[in-house]
Order: sequence, then C-alpha cells, then structure tokens
Amino acid sequence: MFKKVLIANRGEIALRIIRTCRDMGIATVALFNGSDRGSLHVRLADQCRQLTTPGGYTDGEAVLQIARETGVDAIHPGYGFLAERSEFIEACAAAGITFIGPPAKLVADLACKVDVMAKAEKAGFKTPPHSAASYGEGEMDAIRAEAERIGYPVIIKSCMGGRGRGAHLVRTREHLADAVRHSQTESYTVYGDKRVYLEHALLPAHQIGVQVIGDKQGNIVHLGEREGSIQVGNQKIVEEAPSPFLSQAQRETLRDMGVQIARLFQFENAGTVEFVADEAGEFYFTEIKPRIQVEHPITEMISEVDLVQQQLRVAS
Repeated sequence: MFKKVLIANRGEIALRIIRTCRDMGIATVALFNGSDRGSLHVRLADQCRQLTTPGGYTDGEAVLQIARETGVDAIHPGYGFLAERSEFIEACAAAGITFIGPPAKLVADLACKVDVMAKAEKAGFKTPPHSAASYGEGEMDAIRAEAERIGYPVIIKSCMGGRGRGAHLVRTREHLADAVRHSQTESYTVYGDKRVYLEHALLPAHQIGVQVIGDKQGNIVHLGEREGSIQVGNQKIVEEAPSPFLSQAQRETLRDMGVQIARLFQFENAGTVEFVADEAGEFYFTEIKPRIQVEHPITEMISEVDLVQQQLRVAS
C-alpha cells in the first residue's frame, strides 16, 4: 500500500480523500492556491504545498514537480481538473508515480464518445441515435445534415464533456447554428477542445448511472445505480440511489448491463457507466465516466463500501 498520496484537487473531494487516507494510515499532501490557503483540506493534510503557476490545479507539470519534491507514491486526482487527462496519467507513469484511477489508454479511449457508443452498439447494446463522427469549426453543413438524419430534438455535446458543460438541447433546426457555436465555444473554454457530436434527445428521459469498480485482473463488480434526472442547466441537482424509477427486474438488468459494458472496455478502477432510460423502460448507453463522481457518497451509503479506499487498493 502507498505511504504518501498527493491530492491534486481541493475542497470537498480533497477532504474526502484525506479522510480515507487517514483511516488507512497513508500520509497526504494537499495543494492550494492563494485563495485556498486557509481551506480545511490544507489544514487537515499532513503536508501542503502552494501552486504558483497560472494553471493552478490544471497544471500537470507543476503538480508532478511537487509530487517529486514531496516524495509521494501516488496522486489522487479527485474529479475535474486532471482526473481525465490521459497525458497527465502518462506523465505520472513516466515519473514512477502511480495515478489513482484508470490507465491512460483507457481514459483516452473513453474520451471519444462517438467511438465508445459505436463499440457498444457493435456488441449489441442500445444507444441513442447519434452522429457517426465529431465536428469542429467550419463543418456546419455536415452538422445540419446529420441533425436531420438523427431527428430533432437533438443534443449538441462536447466530445470531452458528455452531458455536462458544452451540452445544448436543440428542439428545432432554426436554433441549431447558434447552439453549435455556443457548445463549441464552451467546450473549448472548459476542455480545450472544440469538437462536438450530436445525439437524439430522448424526452422525457431518466439519467441513470451504474457505479462499477474493476481491478487489474479483469474482475468487475457494480455497487448499484444512481439516478440524476433532476437537473438544471445540465447540472444534477438531486441524485437518488437506488433509482426510484426502476422495478426490481429492470434494476437487475441495468446493473448487469453496466458490468457487461465495463468489461467490454476492460475497465479498471472506479467509474460510472451511464444510461438514459425512456418512459417505456428501454435503456440506452451513452458513456463511461472514468473517475469518481461528485455524487459517489450516496453509493457508499447504500453499499457500505468506501469507494476511495477501493480506488487506492486497486491502484496499489
């Protein structure tokens, strides 16, 4: 097991990781910028170091330099910031420091949402009708044609961000061009990538994710599902576990499907296999989030399993 872990994050998730590391006897290193100097995660960690570069928590080179200087065995990225940066994961491996999360190749493969859905479709899983490719700037004609083929309403989604930032619902063709521009601008601002893809919007729908954990030997288990259908501006407001929408038979089917899809991608560490369900109870796979999520504590409440501890054990 690791002796010292650097937490490349702040706030609630940093505190969450510190708590588990303390329970396991692992020393922690916290990071902070100027405004975080007095934060609780800084006060509770065994060591703390300031980030002084403009990139702050997103500056992988600066984070790795601190990791080397403090002699840590591993880095836990939490969620956001560096959690899904495959190049950072590769840099950790090159530095001899374990990244607590899925390996770089898996994260890179899962980042291309169109390819992920295509692979799942080929294996026999349903997905929402979607574009066969992603689109950058200057491809509006192709986007219009694809939207007509898929059928309105459509969701313009960032290739990097899934259902969160950069996603825009378009109900009619008259609003498509503006939505694409907004989506590409927001995607570039948040993720540094303007590529978007289109997905037919199933309305009304339930957003349900299956929490999975995979080890390095190919074993994968689920810890139940979470439903996050109550949203404002693509951001979940209420998350429920188990999902109140599902019957017991549907619940078992969905959980098994989550494990099967995770196995299809040889998933490792903690992640969430995400679906939308229509009112008829049909499930459509949309993506895999290769990280721990903000709402993970409710899964811990129903399963009585410490997800961060499992992440540490798998990584070690």
